[in-house]
This record gives sequence, C-alpha cells and structure tokens, in this order.
Amino acid sequence: MSKRKAVSRMQIIHRDDLEAITSVVVDESVHDIGLLKDFHRHPALKEFIPDLARISMSWVRLLPDQAQAVHRHPVKSMVVAAVGSGRTLGEVRQEIGPGDIVLLPPGDDHGFVGTGPTGFWALSIQFEGAGLYENTESPRVSYLADRHEVAAVRAANERYMAGYRDSALIRLVAHPDATTGELRQRALDHLQQWSDGFQRVIAARVAGEIDTPSRRLAEEHLAEELGHNTLLGGTRAGRPARRDPVVAAASSWFVDRMTSSSTVDRIVLAHLVLEGSGLVFHNAGLTSFAGSRYFELHDGADVEHLEVGYRALADRDDWSVERVEETLREGWEMVTLFSDRVAERAHNG
Repeated sequence: MSKRKAVSRMQIIHRDDLEAITSVVVDESVHDIGLLKDFHRHPALKEFIPDLARISMSWVRLLPDQAQAVHRHPVKSMVVAAVGSGRTLGEVRQEIGPGDIVLLPPGDDHGFVGTGPTGFWALSIQFEGAGLYENTESPRVSYLADRHEVAAVRAANERYMAGYRDSALIRLVAHPDATTGELRQRALDHLQQWSDGFQRVIAARVAGEIDTPSRRLAEEHLAEELGHNTLLGGTRAGRPARRDPVVAAASSWFVDRMTSSSTVDRIVLAHLVLEGSGLVFHNAGLTSFAGSRYFELHDGADVEHLEVGYRALADRDDWSVERVEETLREGWEMVTLFSDRVAERAHNG
C-alpha cells in the first residue's frame, strides 16, 4: 500500500495551476460545464486531502449568459458562490451572489447560468466519493435538457445555414471578382432596409417578452445590436438606401412574431434563424468588405449569439423538437424570401 507524501512546509496552489475542464461527454453528447477545476485532479491537493474525509471540491466558473444545462447527480452537493452573480435553473430559478450557499440533495434537477457583466466563480463541494467530474470519462451526472432534443434542433438549423450559404445573396456578397463590386454595394443598399427593420424586431422582442429570464436575455441582445444599422450605413459610404415591399413585409413578419409568439419561438427566431443567417452573411462579407467596421464587429459575435439560443433551449422543458422545427422552417423561409429579393434587385440595378 502506498503512503501519502507528507507535506513538510506550507504550499500555495494558485487557482490557475489547477487543470481546467470545460466540457464532458455524457450519453455520447458533449455538454458545456463552463469552467471547472477539481481539487483532486491536482497532485499536491490529491495527496493533501485525506481519503477518509473524501470531501471533493472544485472551482467552477460560468461566463455571462453561459449555462450549465439542467442535470442531476447521485450525491448531495453544496455550491458556495464566491465572486460575481448567477442564476439557478430547473424547478428553482433564483439569483445567487457572493456568499450564497446552494444545497443540492441527491437526484435534484438543477443547473446554473452566469449573469451580470462577469458571470460568477463558485466552489462546488461533494461529501461522498469522487468529485462529479473527477473522472471525465465517466462523470457522475446525467443531463435532462441538453439531450438529444437540442442536438436535433442544432442539426436542423445547421442544415438551413448550409443551404443559405449557397443562396444568391451570399454568393454575390462573397464573390471575389472585382467586377461584382458595384453589385455588392447595391446589395448593401437594399439590405439597409432590413438592417433598420432588424432593430425594430429585437426591440419588439423585449416589448413582447414577459418571462423574466428571457426578457433579460432579450434586453442584452438589444443592447449588443443597437446601432449596427448605422454602422452598415457607414459601409455604404453615404449612398441612399433602397426600399422594397418584400423586404418591408419580411421585417414586419418578424416584428409580429416577436410580439405575438411564445418565448420559445422568440428564442428560435432571434438566435437560431436571424443570428444563424447573420453569421453566414457576415462571414461571407469579411473578405469582400475588408476593413469594414460593420463586418468586423460581427466576426465572432454572431457565433456567441447563436450559441446563446441553444443554451436557452437547453434550460427549458416547454418545447418539442417538432414545434421548434416548424418555427425554424417558417423563419428560414422568410430569410430566404427577402435575401433572394435583395440579390434580384441588386442585379437589376
């Protein structure tokens, strides 16, 4: 039997020295767990903490809007919030801040999301056996919401995004031939109307949302997107915007859905459809419009907005894949409608 190495003098283990785990695989699905630093995965701490006590401790961190989806584990756990702020998910939805202690009995369905400007750091403690993620190949958790349903929605949305990459508008914007420069500029002139309308869409989402966590998400989305239509105007160098009834109708359709649909539909349309199509469009324009503040600003931001949508769905249980796929279909039909119209008008002068 091996003996523990005696610690003869004080040691300081910096938090940055602990191995970071950011995701685990459960039931063949990858799950985002924020950032976790299990004490037992550091050799000095593993030697120092007695096996008889077998208290398992980990630093955990979630960035703003980053969620650990609702899950459960077979042992009781205690989470001590240390820095920043967060919110619990599951049956109990409550804000937590520094010094707050969350007691989690075995089998309790729960999750967390980071809030505020910095998210939060917390200490996760278990009192029986190995830590929840000490063995990353066999974590002691089972996820309830980020299960096959979200994976199915993600796959469906990625199929729509792949089809949109081959659309007439995206081919026009991404075309490297300098002779198409005037066409691309005309496309932006017609897209200005949609960009102005998008500001109304995300404002309407805030106005129509009564679910508190989702309203906060909508407000953050609005704050991050506010004024981007003005940036697009700068890319167009003072050229007059073009008006079109089809583009106006598409904008009005999204505004109507944001004020009359369910919270889930708003999440799907705002984050999966609009941010998904925006990601494809802005990536296509990065090279063609090199140096444009408008396109550079969206480089990477659209990805996060898209992922926020998937995480928001993972936190909820009031939807079905069939219903979400129907909303995806309707939303992408409208995006394709006005995108094809913009490409047609750009070619026609």
